Amino acid sequence: MALGADIADGAGGDALSALVALWPLAAGPAVVSIAPFPLWGPAYRRDRAPGRSLAVSLLWGLALWLYAYRLFPASARALGRMVRGRGGWAKTRRDAEVVTSGPVAIES
Repeated sequence: MALGADIADGAGGDALSALVALWPLAAGPAVVSIAPFPLWGPAYRRDRAPGRSLAVSLLWGLALWLYAYRLFPASARALGRMVRGRGGWAKTRRDAEVVTSGPVAIES
């Protein structure tokens, strides 16, 4: 909030220098959370697929990263549903259907 106020007041130089000073705080978690995935590809190639190229192994690492990170939005949505108490399995509300108490008997 203060950063936006500094830029609005014309003190953008001070705000920009603060951002430049804080970049390791953003880069550190990014490196720790993303770096293992590209490293996994060459390690997998070394142990299981030595005939594949380094470029293919790096693509495997990128694909693994995308595969693993696809769970974050789904997990956040599930947590939100749990917090709100919406844990039911009903996926579609069916108002147009007639509710019956059992199967319809067919007379022949």
